[in-house]
Amino acid sequence: MKEIWNLAISAPMLPLTILLVPVCIYWVLSILGAVDHDHFGSVDMDGGIDAHHGGGDGHSHDGDGHPLGEVMHGALRMLNAQGVPLMMVLSVLVTYLWGCSMLGNSWFNKSLSGGTGTLVSVGALVAAIVLTRVTVTPLKPLFRLIQDDPEPAKPVLGRTGVVRTAQVNEREGQVEVENAGAPLLLNARTAAGSAPLSRGTTVLVIRYDDSTGIYIVRSLTETS
Repeated sequence: MKEIWNLAISAPMLPLTILLVPVCIYWVLSILGAVDHDHFGSVDMDGGIDAHHGGGDGHSHDGDGHPLGEVMHGALRMLNAQGVPLMMVLSVLVTYLWGCSMLGNSWFNKSLSGGTGTLVSVGALVAAIVLTRVTVTPLKPLFRLIQDDPEPAKPVLGRTGVVRTAQVNEREGQVEVENAGAPLLLNARTAAGSAPLSRGTTVLVIRYDDSTGIYIVRSLTETS
């Protein structure tokens, strides 16, 4: 274990180890329900990024013609990752890159020199791209099925749901509303001046903001 730690914080590996840290933090927070999945976008077939808003139609696209959009478009086509959540693609890629670099430096760069470490990192990136492509390709039909549910959702306003994140407040949060087929996970906020609602609180959906794709909720026990 000590050898693994020493390799992970060595000069050739330290940047990739640092890159792995926010990925681990994101997934830990996600499991704990502290991450607002507004950021858990997916990549559409045209290379844009869709931020799914649980029933809203809000999309944020890095439009065609923008340099960043062109780079993202090319990278995601290389990974064959269209339709897979962006954070999942990045997490898989970074994890493979770190793991391949660890193995490469362990096998071919025992002296941990910078020049050899750079070559190992380039080879690890190629391997990570191939492995990421192999990993995410079988997941595409699953996410396509989730995103293109043919069964229309019932109207959400006026229905009850349950807080699924650590809390719902004026800035962040999600609630789950029962629906035929699969529950709807809605990005939700409380009205200005309202107290935060903790996980497990039963809420009433009272309003929908068309411009942001956010639902406004209040506690079901709260008096009007």
